[in-house]
Amino acid sequence: MTPEITVVGVVTHDRVTSLVACLESYRANCRSHARLPEFVVMDDVADDDAGGRETCARVRAALQAFQRTGDETVRYAGPGEKRRFAEALARESSISRDLIDFALFGDRRCRLRTGANRNGLLLDTVGALVFGADDDTRARTAVAPDSEKPVSISSEYEPREFWFFPDRGAAIEAVTPADSDLLSCHERFLGRTLAEVGAPAGVDGQVVVTLPGLVGDSGMGSTHYLLTLTGASRERLLASRSAYASAFRSREVLRTARQPTIAASAFCMTTFFGFDNRLLLPPFFPVERNSDGIFGLMAQRSIGGSYVAFLPSVLLHAPAEPRAFAGDEALTESVRVQMADVLIGCILVHGAGPLGPYLRSLASLKPTDFEAFVRSAQQMRNLIFTTLLERRLSEYGASPAFWAEDARKAIDVLRRTAARSDYIVPSDLGNAGDLDSARRLAQELMGKFGELVEAWPALVEATSRLRTNGCRVSERV
Repeated sequence: MTPEITVVGVVTHDRVTSLVACLESYRANCRSHARLPEFVVMDDVADDDAGGRETCARVRAALQAFQRTGDETVRYAGPGEKRRFAEALARESSISRDLIDFALFGDRRCRLRTGANRNGLLLDTVGALVFGADDDTRARTAVAPDSEKPVSISSEYEPREFWFFPDRGAAIEAVTPADSDLLSCHERFLGRTLAEVGAPAGVDGQVVVTLPGLVGDSGMGSTHYLLTLTGASRERLLASRSAYASAFRSREVLRTARQPTIAASAFCMTTFFGFDNRLLLPPFFPVERNSDGIFGLMAQRSIGGSYVAFLPSVLLHAPAEPRAFAGDEALTESVRVQMADVLIGCILVHGAGPLGPYLRSLASLKPTDFEAFVRSAQQMRNLIFTTLLERRLSEYGASPAFWAEDARKAIDVLRRTAARSDYIVPSDLGNAGDLDSARRLAQELMGKFGELVEAWPALVEATSRLRTNGCRVSERV
């Protein structure tokens, strides 16, 4: 019997109108296919001022109105609900309240706490198969162009193709709408062994994460990845100089696999994704960007036989606010690393053994030794990326010239900036000119995350015990 996804979890932050539209779209899809999942909303708005408290009240009121128009169970966890659960979890687990607060609320010195919000969803849904989504996504289902049914096994990091568009309308028009049961698309693979989903004989493992295709805003922080594209994606990117320039400014894309593709990959993008929360998944890094990239790498490292299923079903990512790239991110991305880069680089060079103690040991180094280690780890990542760009230049005869010029510039910028003393000071921490504070905070955050990774199994076990007594992170609206 195919295991069912029983929870649709949505993370939100101060976007009530978008949240309601998101929930209504997923409910409409579920209703049209006789599905009745539980809806869980995780809200990371702070309520320590009048504006935050007003936002929480508006979200609760909107969810109550949404609940009244349907039979689905709707649950909500804002700051108050999370504090109440944190107190119960500290008593049940004997883990320090400070560490639990870091997991669920992040660090006030950091601007973004998306990962902490996702940790709330992980703990709230322990023991379930879950479909998670951002509040600016929509269940506007479509299929990949020329999609195929057979399951494919890939060794690629991300076995998906790109199509590029000047605006969202053009992107949406390029896909074929499909009235498909979006949850069943994930259930076909999520939590199942490779043998069960039609993988070739002799390939062992299980699908831990499922990733649908995306149409709309790419969700990418930078375009430097586009310089390395191959195959049909590269042909579309380089169809003309104007098409190339447009792709490096417009964020509107179609990014999907043409057929169900299984890969032993660390790639993870949580705009929308399925996850098997019956397993002991790792925690998200609570603060700043690319917590999902860290999560994907840690899941691959910590769960034996872990696979990702890339699906040809496509969903819409539709932020309300206009977004665009400046056009030079492929070059400026390399000027300073971000906190996620520090963690990913250090995890990549780690050999055998548990990650928690390893991260704590790095954080306990003298500041000069810590920076030296981080620099060497990041240099390894840089070498891999520059080597890949050089290989692409050779493979394609440095053609077309406008692409080759940018590829060479990217290599040059990376090599020059990597030698700067402030290169490995995370650019997303602290004030722009306060490098010393950012240095200290980076080391402190790594240590706290190491503690969290080490304590996470105990926190999950305690969460499971609390759940049997009806105590969860979220509460019914």
